Amino acid sequence: MRIAKPTKKGPEIPMCSMADIAFLLIIFFMVTTVFMVERGIQVTLPRAVSTKKLPKKNITHIWVSSEGAISIDDNIVKSDYVSPIMARKVATNPDIIVSILMDKESKYGTLSDIFDQLKESKALKISLATLKEKGA
Repeated sequence: MRIAKPTKKGPEIPMCSMADIAFLLIIFFMVTTVFMVERGIQVTLPRAVSTKKLPKKNITHIWVSSEGAISIDDNIVKSDYVSPIMARKVATNPDIIVSILMDKESKYGTLSDIFDQLKESKALKISLATLKEKGA
């Protein structure tokens, strides 16, 4: 009588826990991802009786501090560079809305210069940011 030799099996990789590992990796990357939030310059916005919310898409922000510092999308720029930067943004997205967040203590001449630069760059959709007065 012949005794059958057991056949050797090759090494196997267990696939049972593969889904668990994939979900753990997804959770790890979701928890550790940092989303960039625009900070701009610290400004105190003026108050207004009525305000209107802007859509979240197609917006670029220009911050103006009380000292006259200008920041476009978290980059501090000189007032002469507003026009070329915005002209590039308008060329890539013609529907762009410019939201100006200006400190209530800043000079009106700075705002006038920014308006001239925006007109020169064909960025004509402009919004001036304000805070809504309480009780109004």
